[in-house]
Amino acid sequence: MKTILISGINGYLGKHLATQLSKNHQILGLEYSAEKSLLIEDDHFTIYNTYCDNWVSLLEQNSIDIIIHTATFYGINKDDMSPAIHTNLIMPIHLLDGAIRNGVSMFINTDTVLNRFVNPYALTKRQFQEWLFFRKNEIRIVNIKLEHFYGPGCSKSNFITAMIERLRSNESSIDLTNGEQQRNFVFIEDVISAFETVIMNHPQNSNYYEYHIATPELITIKELMITMKTLLNSNSQLIFGAIPYRDNELNTEEFNNINLRKIGWRPQYDIISGLKKTFG
Repeated sequence: MKTILISGINGYLGKHLATQLSKNHQILGLEYSAEKSLLIEDDHFTIYNTYCDNWVSLLEQNSIDIIIHTATFYGINKDDMSPAIHTNLIMPIHLLDGAIRNGVSMFINTDTVLNRFVNPYALTKRQFQEWLFFRKNEIRIVNIKLEHFYGPGCSKSNFITAMIERLRSNESSIDLTNGEQQRNFVFIEDVISAFETVIMNHPQNSNYYEYHIATPELITIKELMITMKTLLNSNSQLIFGAIPYRDNELNTEEFNNINLRKIGWRPQYDIISGLKKTFG
């Protein structure tokens, strides 16, 4: 049994990680929310809040083996980048400092596959990844590039979740890009099993290592939307080409999950089975 600290434990990924990992490990939580009332209530987890608690003592008073950093801010308001900078860069750097100072053996970072110049979220995530690489000789670093994940109960800001809601409500029309961009979508249970595999089987002799959580299949946004509309028997009209692509939008995504496969991970869900389980 290891003691694992999960930052962003109140988020969708953090909750699922905490629930699954608590079956075999002691879980501590760190939450960046300014509102303590938003924190999950669970007798299995001790949760610290960066706004309300002396969270630094969490690292000093507990013998923590692993930190899994999932906390993130997705906001894309270019007029006020401070929340993204604070949550995605400054706070993680403080957490990394504390981990090094208090002898944490491994820091697992949840990274993005987005181009750094797509939005402030992607830029700040890339900047923190560079700090991790810079300090790789002080602590074992695992950087996990996570593809677009989805599942039951995922946030409404999630693309698949938002589109399911709109299709189910039979909106008369849904404006979209041309939908030619190819994407990789990973079901939440496969994401969690990938983290478990890393914790159990990651080699001990590497200071900095990257994994890419991705399934073997790419699907265009257009094909995805048509598939969801068909499965949900929706009457919504899909208007492809009504929205322009973002600046620096990728037409296709390159992925290489060979490192994960080497240590035993295999995704169990394709897009159809994952969608059907998400639909409920």
